[in-house]
Amino acid sequence: MSAPGIGKEPHFALPDLDSLSKLPKPIKAVVYLIIMSVLTVAAIGALMATIAIIGQLSGAFDIFRLLG
Repeated sequence: MSAPGIGKEPHFALPDLDSLSKLPKPIKAVVYLIIMSVLTVAAIGALMATIAIIGQLSGAFDIFRLLG
């Protein structure tokens, strides 16, 4: 007896990097720029969350007072 979902086709699959290397250079550049922009936004969000948590824990500023 197998677990549910084993052997079924996935509904959504991310393309691998081999398929990306087959694209024309301008499209490949745009895809890389989109990937880098998503990673940059995620990194800035993580940095802001870290600053907010450290500021809240150290008492440097009160997040709830700033929001309300």
